[in-house]
Amino acid sequence: MAASSEARFEQYIVEHGLATEEELKEGRRLLNKAVIDGDALTLPEALVKAGVLTRNQTRRVQAALKEETLSPRLKIPGVQLIERIGRGSQAVVYKARQLSVDRMVAVKVLLSEMARDPVMRERFIQEVRAAAKLAHNNIVQAYDAGEADGYIYFVMELVDPPRTVADALKERGGPLDEDEAVRMILQVTEALAHAHSRHFIHRDVKPRNIMLTPDGVAKLADMGLARHIGEGTWDEIGKAFGTPYYIAPEQVVGNPDIDFRADIYSLGATFYEMLTGQPPFTAKTPQLIMQKHVKGRLVPPDHVNPELSVGVGEVVELMMAKRPEDRYRSTEDLLVDLRCVAAGEPPRIARARVGKQLQIIAGLAEGKGVRTDERGLPPPEEPSPFEVNLLAVILIVALLVSILVNIILAVT
Repeated sequence: MAASSEARFEQYIVEHGLATEEELKEGRRLLNKAVIDGDALTLPEALVKAGVLTRNQTRRVQAALKEETLSPRLKIPGVQLIERIGRGSQAVVYKARQLSVDRMVAVKVLLSEMARDPVMRERFIQEVRAAAKLAHNNIVQAYDAGEADGYIYFVMELVDPPRTVADALKERGGPLDEDEAVRMILQVTEALAHAHSRHFIHRDVKPRNIMLTPDGVAKLADMGLARHIGEGTWDEIGKAFGTPYYIAPEQVVGNPDIDFRADIYSLGATFYEMLTGQPPFTAKTPQLIMQKHVKGRLVPPDHVNPELSVGVGEVVELMMAKRPEDRYRSTEDLLVDLRCVAAGEPPRIARARVGKQLQIIAGLAEGKGVRTDERGLPPPEEPSPFEVNLLAVILIVALLVSILVNIILAVT
């Protein structure tokens, strides 16, 4: 395997969560040892030998890489394909011209291997339907879809040059500026609020799915896993849908009844990486990373990057609470806090929730339970028995004084 092919193979398996950098190091170690021993060994074979990939996985990756180098055989009516500009786990994306309106567009074409899989076809069609119903400035706009020559395609808004938050992080080689990160996340939250209000959840929010226009507008892309809230099926039970570094705990355990709060968690994990330059959890394998989402303790982002404001750290921690019920009660609530942080003010809801948690801890230390209202905030404090008794005494004294004054006036 040529060096360029090996590099693309490595890039592909890391991008798609099939291996971590640590696992790649072990594969390279075995490869170098084979060279010294005079054995013929390729990188895919070394990774199989190291137990990182299965032979079936290596065949799939190699087939996908071979297909992405081929010029498209597809002829889409009314569209002129120009060049390949991206590739996901399910599809290839081309820059194209929509002839009827003479505008540049992006065309996502489901890989032929995936197109033969009815589950992948249905997921791709789901993306088209979801995107068609979500018209928002911060969501990549859908234009058209169809099937031609056995291929399923999806014509959508072109972000040119194609650049994502993942690219911005790679270019920076560390965290983004806090103001810049807050501005981007605020825009994506606006997009999610729009989707959630129409009962759609994204289910795969991550840096690579946030496009950045040259004008600095963030656009949520790839609705490939999106579905209506409440459309979970028995087939989904026990299956983890999402990307390991950003997946919500309830998705890890395969809960089919996830809702908008899973998107809030994944957006929080994305926000965490933008602010700190690293994912919230890392480990040697994707499985271990997902386990940390369920059970691992989150290091507060302002502990990783001490230059962050306290407020933005509180927002991220609330977004990434392990239990869905402990996160923001709605995407609109999250917007409230992000706007506060953007204006240089404390996040109202996150700050109140921190106060509630401190009250709960204090109450538990005293052996008391703490009630909350429908927003998860403490109810107004009730007067203590001493305050009630004092008020009663004052009222009785006032009444007695009033009676005494009336008696004196009657006698005189």
